[in-house]
Amino acid sequence: MTKSFATRRALLRAGVALPLALATPLAHAAAQTIPMHRAPHAALPSILPAPHEIGDPTTRLNRPYGGTPIDVTTYHYDLNRTGWNPTETDLTPAAVASSNFGLLDTLKVDGNVLAQPLLVSGFVLPDNTTHDILIVATGHDSVYAFDAQTYAILWQVSLGTEQKYTDVGCGDVRPDYGISSTPVIVRTAANAATLYVVAATEPSSGQFVTTLHALNLATGADAKTPAVVAPSATLSDGSTVSFDPQNQWNRASLAYNNGSLYLPIGSHCDNNSGGITGWLLRYDSSLTLRNAFHTVETAGGTELASIWMTGFAPAIDASGNVFVVTGNGDFTRGKKDWGESVIKLPSNLKRVTTSFTVSNYGNLNNNDEDFGSGGVMLLPAVQGQTAPPLAVAMGKSSILYLLNQDSLGGLHKNDSGVLQSQSAGGGGLWGGPAYYNGPAGPTVFTQTDGDVLRAWSVATDATPALTNNISGTSPAGYGGSLPIVSSNAAQASTGVIWLIDRRNEPFSIEAYDAVQLGAPIFSATIGTWSNAGNGNPFLTPMQANGRVYAPGYKLVRVFGLTP
Repeated sequence: MTKSFATRRALLRAGVALPLALATPLAHAAAQTIPMHRAPHAALPSILPAPHEIGDPTTRLNRPYGGTPIDVTTYHYDLNRTGWNPTETDLTPAAVASSNFGLLDTLKVDGNVLAQPLLVSGFVLPDNTTHDILIVATGHDSVYAFDAQTYAILWQVSLGTEQKYTDVGCGDVRPDYGISSTPVIVRTAANAATLYVVAATEPSSGQFVTTLHALNLATGADAKTPAVVAPSATLSDGSTVSFDPQNQWNRASLAYNNGSLYLPIGSHCDNNSGGITGWLLRYDSSLTLRNAFHTVETAGGTELASIWMTGFAPAIDASGNVFVVTGNGDFTRGKKDWGESVIKLPSNLKRVTTSFTVSNYGNLNNNDEDFGSGGVMLLPAVQGQTAPPLAVAMGKSSILYLLNQDSLGGLHKNDSGVLQSQSAGGGGLWGGPAYYNGPAGPTVFTQTDGDVLRAWSVATDATPALTNNISGTSPAGYGGSLPIVSSNAAQASTGVIWLIDRRNEPFSIEAYDAVQLGAPIFSATIGTWSNAGNGNPFLTPMQANGRVYAPGYKLVRVFGLTP
């Protein structure tokens, strides 16, 4: 007999990983009434020791990287959002499991670090010195540039006064909302790059402003006049819907491709749900708004259909098409209302070219089970592939969907339009998958609420499918995780999975052998979150050039090998 949803979630929160068959959500009557925003649950006490640095303090940062340094300029490394760095030579599973790997440094900053850190290697500053530059953006509306070898601060800028969560009226993030999405860097020369970043500010109490900046990476100064984010659109009844800077925010990461900058918009705690819509905005490099796509066109419903994806960035294919997932909100068959859907748009965002809407979208709305709590990842084509171009997506219902990028699946009973749908275990995903094409072939990794890390082999023949073949042993905290992968291409014994485990407080970083999974080969405390009882920092690490960066509250931990 299938367990009730409440019983399953209680077991998952207690750390019990359910069999896949017991993790499948129940069916409910379809309707479109959105309940109050569901609060998360608190983490459990950590059993890991307090963090401490390893090695000789005078030399621990002196180990040179053995490979060719790379830039990490966008969320999860590439436009497919694979989360895979295939250039790592030093951090093999054996090296990570050794006593020479551990905490090298702790970078102190002034707020929550929800954004993934970014990195530019071999950048020439105005004084003609060359540095690897690590970018960290905070919820206090600050941007830091660190030297990624010594971790000295090269520059720091403030983009305004952050929004207080008490004024916003949403306690998901405390104490403030500032920079919440991962910026994007566009590098044009050894000494020239622009950092695009969105800051939510409150210049005076109750005055809310969201601003897009283009910063000179060399100095942190604005390279262009900042643009206030303020789109509006006409709905089907002639009324106007506008961006609400108090009740909406840019949580999904920025994306850049061929001169276009894409900025998604979600909502705070589903507040003002009847008066807002999700947005996907396209700016040019001069910060001029060129196109504004809104996700709901029919007035009078619950609207919403936010694009938040727990920080995931829009995915972009080789032709420039943009893929996003929407959350709770209106869906109207035959109309331009796109709640609980994966949608594909051309680069100019003029129309939806193909979409997939979950068949029980009313049930998801009724239970705050956003499809859009997760992002969509495009799977790179492999040699000999006869399957169509593939994508995967999953949200709070823990159903893992394998999609055809060219024809996402529409709306059909039992989701019959998709290539495959199956339970991925656990109690839902607030995040997204990762991808690795290693010795075992193409593989997708997921970890949902209360469940272990799972590896899914990808069949790319005429009958494409995902099959769970191996799993880890350590259950996730609330909402699962956002894993990434590092390896030296497909070479054996080089693949490592990295993730942030939020089950315990303080929360921690874990590393797994990407081929074997099983128990973590490394784990260490990162730190506490600003509101530990909320349990939802939803963070992703970043790995590059022999080091791993794990963000937290007022800090970034740096892990690597000692000399």
